[in-house]
Amino acid sequence: MRCFPLAREPEVRIREFEEGRDERAWIELFNAYFGHYYGREFEPLDEDDVEWFKNSPWWRDSQVFLAEVSGEPVGIIRPVVDRQREPPKGYIWGFAVKPELEGSEVDRKLLTKAVEWLVLQGAKAVQANARDNMKARIKLYEEEGFKLIRPFSVMRLRPPDLRDDLRPNREVRLRRANPLNNEEDLKILNRLENEAFSEHFDFRPSSLEETRAFLEHEGYEDLVVFAYLASKPVGFVIASVSKNLPELEFKRGIIMDIGVLKPYRRKGIGTALMLEAINWIWSKGAEVVELSVDDDNPTGATAFYARLGFKRAFRTLVYLREL
Repeated sequence: MRCFPLAREPEVRIREFEEGRDERAWIELFNAYFGHYYGREFEPLDEDDVEWFKNSPWWRDSQVFLAEVSGEPVGIIRPVVDRQREPPKGYIWGFAVKPELEGSEVDRKLLTKAVEWLVLQGAKAVQANARDNMKARIKLYEEEGFKLIRPFSVMRLRPPDLRDDLRPNREVRLRRANPLNNEEDLKILNRLENEAFSEHFDFRPSSLEETRAFLEHEGYEDLVVFAYLASKPVGFVIASVSKNLPELEFKRGIIMDIGVLKPYRRKGIGTALMLEAINWIWSKGAEVVELSVDDDNPTGATAFYARLGFKRAFRTLVYLREL
């Protein structure tokens, strides 16, 4: 009886991203993977998104890796090191593989390469996240030594669910700000963000450059509103809608950030800011308002959003591995 050697599985090759060559693979892999888990709610990545990130302050402290099988891109991962923390901390962003290859050696080799790179950059821990329906990704993280440290809820509001018995502060003055064209507004926003979020999970102060970059994405229209008591800015809200909203199947606007300084909380200021942002989002044609909140938020924000009428849609799970 003749014996034939078993066919070898194609080798998985990990290589660095090449600008000007790999942008299309980045977009296609990201959209295939996250579209698989988010379905009709998914807003596809496009060229503007990639260019925005490449021009952001986070690009210089990141490295994109591609996985290839027989020369075909099948996975991508983007580790980022935050050198503003002491000690430096790593993050896993944009981790995507072809859905049919999830659970194979492709995603494990990508994660291993990303962690190795972060160690070389001096990171002492790495943080990653997964939507609660990403069972294979969660299994991979747990097998690779990541521990669940925090759940975040993604909450949504539709027009019929907004409560009609809300009590916004009537003394507060709201002003639409323009941080991208007014340096003083940018400084106010940066200061309010850093002060309002100082007690929150994973906080570190944002630089002016980071605050500006957060708003510079040309594919989105943003609303920034400051709340004043007398002449003092005491709170802010940032809302955003895609400029492609009419073309999207799931028409969503997002509350990106909202904060009120600690001495002024529970006075109806957050309610006034939220109503301003919600009404603006609906005026743009969105059918759903969405936000993300730490389930252990120290300000009680989850209960506040529920009182407005928001309901949990799913959870994002945050994992950490010490290096």
